[in-house]
Amino acid sequence: MKSVKPLFFSLVIIFVVLVVVQNVNVFMDEKVLRLNLWVWRGESPPVPLSVYFLGFLLIGLLVSYFYGLGERFRAKKTIQNHLETVRKQEEEIKALKSLPLAEETASPKESESA
Repeated sequence: MKSVKPLFFSLVIIFVVLVVVQNVNVFMDEKVLRLNLWVWRGESPPVPLSVYFLGFLLIGLLVSYFYGLGERFRAKKTIQNHLETVRKQEEEIKALKSLPLAEETASPKESESA
């Protein structure tokens, strides 16, 4: 799987480059964004479509980053809780290892009769 992933991403990048190079006229075509509200009307200066594509790509990346940020904090908290549990259990294991065994403290006659 490790060798397939870079190959797949390389193919995707090559495909994107081919699409952009073959359609450079479309990406350089300038468009105007218009917003017509009932109380206000706005219009942007002409901007190439490639700028719009990059802008929406960046907006999507930011949205996905902030969406995953909460998951990352929850995972970090869970990991800290698990590490604390592991630490407590290791302390308990050390305490149990230091206790003498019940068989060693009992006399040999008591263990034979039992």
